[in-house]
Amino acid sequence: MKMIMSRINTLPMKWRITLWSALWMCVFFLLYNSVQYLVLDRWILAQEENGIRKNMDEILVYYADNDSKDVASGKNFLDKVNQPDQFIRILDKNGAPLFTVNGNLPDSWVKPEKVDAITLVSLWHEQDHLLVMRSPIRTDEFIGTIEIVRNLENYERLNHILLLVMAIGGLGGAAFSMFAGVLLGRQLVKPVARLSETMEKITHNGLGERVEYWDNKDELSNLSFIFNNMMDRLEEVFQQQNRFVEDASHELRTPIAIIEGHLNLIARWGRNDPTVLTESLNASLDELARLKNLTHDLLASSEATSEQTSTEQADIYKIVHHVVDGFAVIHPEFVFQIDIDALKHRAAAIRGYHLKQILMIVLDNAIKYSGDKKDIKIAGDALDDQTVQIQIRDKGLGIQAVHLPRVFDRFYRVDEARSSKQGGSGLGLSIAKRLVEAYCGTIQIKSSEAQGTIVSFMLPIFKDEAGQA
Repeated sequence: MKMIMSRINTLPMKWRITLWSALWMCVFFLLYNSVQYLVLDRWILAQEENGIRKNMDEILVYYADNDSKDVASGKNFLDKVNQPDQFIRILDKNGAPLFTVNGNLPDSWVKPEKVDAITLVSLWHEQDHLLVMRSPIRTDEFIGTIEIVRNLENYERLNHILLLVMAIGGLGGAAFSMFAGVLLGRQLVKPVARLSETMEKITHNGLGERVEYWDNKDELSNLSFIFNNMMDRLEEVFQQQNRFVEDASHELRTPIAIIEGHLNLIARWGRNDPTVLTESLNASLDELARLKNLTHDLLASSEATSEQTSTEQADIYKIVHHVVDGFAVIHPEFVFQIDIDALKHRAAAIRGYHLKQILMIVLDNAIKYSGDKKDIKIAGDALDDQTVQIQIRDKGLGIQAVHLPRVFDRFYRVDEARSSKQGGSGLGLSIAKRLVEAYCGTIQIKSSEAQGTIVSFMLPIFKDEAGQA
C-alpha cells in the first residue's frame, strides 16, 4: 500500500487527483457492497433460526396440550410439521433415540445429545451446514429431549448466489467508480490546469492573459474569478507605475537639460563674462528650485497612492484657519473670506497633515490662476451626519470645459506656457485627489473660463468608538 501511495505521489498533480478520486470511490463502493452482503446474510440466517424455533414451539405446545398421551403417539403430528430439509428426533432421559421423523436428511449426521435447557447451535457435516435446536420435554409419563436438525443447503445456495451477485456488482461498481473517478478527477483538475496554463502564458506573454471563467458557483470557479481580479489590479498598478516613470522622466529631463546647458555655457565663455555668468546662474537656480519642487511633488504623489487609515481625526476649523493665515502672510494682496463656522466643532476622519496638504494644494492653485481678481473664498458645511464639505472658490482665469475631465491626471497642464510660468509641476491636483480618495472621500471641480473655479472636496466625519461625531 505504501508503495502504491508513493508511486501515485510521484505523478503530476492532475493524475494524482484523478487516481485518488477513482481509488476512494472504488474503496467506498466495495465497502458498501460488503456491508450490504453481511446484512443480508445475517437476515437470511435469522429467518432460518426463526423457522426452526417456530417448529420447536409447535411441538412443545402439542405435547403440552396432550400431556396424557404416549410420546410415540405424536409421530404423525411430527411428520406433518417436519420439513424436507430437516429431521426431528426424540430422545429419552438418558439421551438414547426413541424415534426419528426424517425428511431426507440422515440422522447419523448429528449425534444425539440430551439437554436441560433450549439450545441452538450451528455446525458442519463435511460440506453441509446444519442448524441444530434441542429442548427438554416433560410430560406426566415422559422426560426426554427433542432435537430438530435442519440442513441450511438452501440458505448456503442463496448465500452463494448473493455473494456472486455482490461480487459481480462490486467489480462492475469498482470499474464504474474508476471511470467516474477519472472523469471527476479531470473535471476537478480542469480549472487548476487552466490556471496553471494561464500563469505560464503570463510568464511568456505578459500581464494581459486571463483565466477562462465559468461561474459554476463553486470554490474553483471562485478561484478563477479572484485570480482574474488580482491580475486586473496588478496590471493596473503596473501600468500606473510605467506611466509614473515615463511622466517623471519626461518632467525631470527638461530642468536637467536647461541646467546642463547653462553650465556648459559658463564653462565655455561665461566665466569671464559677468552678464552671461549671472544670467546662467540665475536660470540654473530657477530650474534647480523647479526640480526640487517637482521631486517633492513626486514623493507626495507616491505617498498619496497608498491606502490611509481613518482612525485619526483632524480639527477642520483650526487647520483651515492655520493654512489660510500662512497664505495671507505670503500673499498680502489677496483677500481670503472664510465661512466655516458650521465646522467649528467637527472633526474629519483624516490625518491633520494630509488635510493641510490638500488645502495648500487647492489654495496654491487658486492663487496662481486668480489673475487680476485677488478674491478667494473658503466655505465649509456638514452635508449630513456622515460627511463634511469644504469649498474653495476663486474668480480667476477658469478652465475650459474640454480640460475639466483631465485636470486630476498626473502632469496634465491646461496651458503649458501658463503653468511653466507659474512654476507648476502638474501633480498638485492629482496628489489632492489621491489623498481625498484614500480616506473614502470625493473631490470635484466646477469651472468656467474667465469666471473662476470652485474646488469641492468631501470627507467622512470622524466618530469615536461609541459612534459619536
